[in-house]
Amino acid sequence: GCDGKTKSMPKQRTDRFPCTKAYAVVERAGFIWIWPGKRSEADMDKFPHLKWEDNPDWAYGGGLYHINADYRLMIDNLMDLTHETYVHTTSIGQKEIDETPVRTRMNGQQVITERYMNDVKAPPFWKMLMKENGLDSEADVDRWQVCRFDAPSNILIDVGVSLAGNGGIEAPKEVRTLATVVDFITPETETTHWYFWGMARNFCPDSASLTDMIREGQGGVFAEDLEVLEAQQRNLNEFPDRKLLMLDIDAGGVQSRRVLDKLIEAENTTQESA
Repeated sequence: GCDGKTKSMPKQRTDRFPCTKAYAVVERAGFIWIWPGKRSEADMDKFPHLKWEDNPDWAYGGGLYHINADYRLMIDNLMDLTHETYVHTTSIGQKEIDETPVRTRMNGQQVITERYMNDVKAPPFWKMLMKENGLDSEADVDRWQVCRFDAPSNILIDVGVSLAGNGGIEAPKEVRTLATVVDFITPETETTHWYFWGMARNFCPDSASLTDMIREGQGGVFAEDLEVLEAQQRNLNEFPDRKLLMLDIDAGGVQSRRVLDKLIEAENTTQESA
């Protein structure tokens, strides 16, 4: 049963069977969410708001990777998109990412890193989406990236382009191509994790072929991340005494790690006092 107690066993009384540990679990938007702490402390309000959940104006598609790297390396990766210029050169990277200032701020315990690029050419992946959305893929655009980290390991990234000079992220829908990159990370061991990735979009929601096209392109992008992260982990394993170098552009990842450290410290203190 959901309470961890054995409900039945052929020709056997079960009233004295030991109870299996049970966790608070809920299914939402195609994902199974688990609260690994005390069931009495489970708070469903802490789940991230998913724009596409039960909304016919949005569509979603994604996949799953097993990655041989500390889950925090993935958080570092997603909260600093500067690497796109170098790792994803044929899809979403462009030199303007390097050249545009990035701002990191806190909203309670949520970490937000944002970058806005104006009057640029869209990179190949976004040109494809613009064309599918009925926009001129060769036109100059305003592009944005807004990364939101919620502990312990959920990151939603608002991304998109709009025809230049129309208000950027606030541009009217008819000149804008907007989506949310979905990154849900499940730690497995000290050096491995499961990575649930995808993209939700609010244009052409009924196009299954576009969903497949995005999934294929995005899967290739994240496969490149996988290669980098696993190489980082190998270096950390080989040189465990070396500290990670923290640059100005790493502010999003640094702040996210600080949030995690505080939560882990508070949890350990509670367990010790109990």
